[in-house]
Amino acid sequence: MITQTTDARAGADHKGHVSPGVFTGITLSIANTGAGAARGVVVEDVLPEGFHYYELTTLGGNAIRTATSDPGIKGNPSWGTWTIPAGTGNTVSALVLSFKVQVPLNPGDYKNQVKITTSTGLEIDQGDPVAIVVEPRPSLTLTVAAAAGQVTTGGLATYVISVANIGSAVAKRVVVSVSLAPGFLYSTTTSYEGNGLRVATIDPPANSLLPLWSSWDIPGASNGVPGLVRLTFQARILAAVAPGLYNLTASVTSAADVPPQTLGNAAPVSVGKGTKIPITMTVAPTAPYAGQNGTVTYVITVENDSNDAAQWVTVTDTLPQGFAYQSTASVVINGKSVGSRLQPAAGSPTPQWGPFVVPAGGFNGATLVITFTAKINGASLGPHANVVSGNSNNAQMIGGSDQSPVIVTPG
Repeated sequence: MITQTTDARAGADHKGHVSPGVFTGITLSIANTGAGAARGVVVEDVLPEGFHYYELTTLGGNAIRTATSDPGIKGNPSWGTWTIPAGTGNTVSALVLSFKVQVPLNPGDYKNQVKITTSTGLEIDQGDPVAIVVEPRPSLTLTVAAAAGQVTTGGLATYVISVANIGSAVAKRVVVSVSLAPGFLYSTTTSYEGNGLRVATIDPPANSLLPLWSSWDIPGASNGVPGLVRLTFQARILAAVAPGLYNLTASVTSAADVPPQTLGNAAPVSVGKGTKIPITMTVAPTAPYAGQNGTVTYVITVENDSNDAAQWVTVTDTLPQGFAYQSTASVVINGKSVGSRLQPAAGSPTPQWGPFVVPAGGFNGATLVITFTAKINGASLGPHANVVSGNSNNAQMIGGSDQSPVIVTPG
């Protein structure tokens, strides 16, 4: 007998309700209510269209695993192989699997299905499928990147903040704020980009430690392209700031339907000379020119020169205005192909990949290389700089921009 549940917020219709593009949990309980053991059990979750498996969170019950088969990067997740003993008295024998999925961007009513196969014929009670409603709501993603990985005391650090609405409704009165590192003072905002409508103009005062920008109505995704507000600002570094690595914390809030988000330990920059940077990142186009309606292929390189593996590494590319992610050609670590559980959506202005483990490189270095293609759609003529950044739960990652930005030409 199969029982399905979800940790998505339950509505009056007894269905789980979520925003587009978010992660939610599903739990499967496969109970053996018969008098004999169920052997050779393989569980496959048949995900609704547009759903993506992310990770297994908990494994419970008293089932015995007889062979190991775990989900792949793509497709429906499947686990095997199990023997579920017969229940005894009031005790029910069961296999309990809890896992996370990312829901699609398209609103709709979705039902999850489960497929059970066994080595012997058994009667299977499918029970009720879990129902998840993806509501037409805004869903914001926040990314922050430093335009250059190294700066000097007394100079300026340049940061790029992107707020993308991957949902299907307008995000109202979006406010962006930043907490700068000690000794960093807000200087000026150099540009605003995107299709968000600014409904109130509040900009940070000079020399602020906590700059805040307000506020925008950011439209939902259209034809797979999210609504976007991107701002670029500079912070002055006081002469007394000691050499080292410095991060900032960014936050975004909205009037309704969108929970506030905070991104800490983001956009690290190295101040001063001689600071060791264990994890460095670069991005570069494979060709110097591209037509206005053409494509650009970028290569992101992440190098680990330390003596420890970099864990849970995620990579974010903040594409230039008028550029949108199209497809990933390859992801390799030290020349061997690897998978990415984060799958960027076509049309995204800030594609993300990961999580990865980049092994210790030592003197020779260990490299993660991501090759992907971006579509040019409405970008102005001239050079357009691309910015790459990353995060890890145990390493400092220094991002940067391409040294030779691609030049958009007519055509």
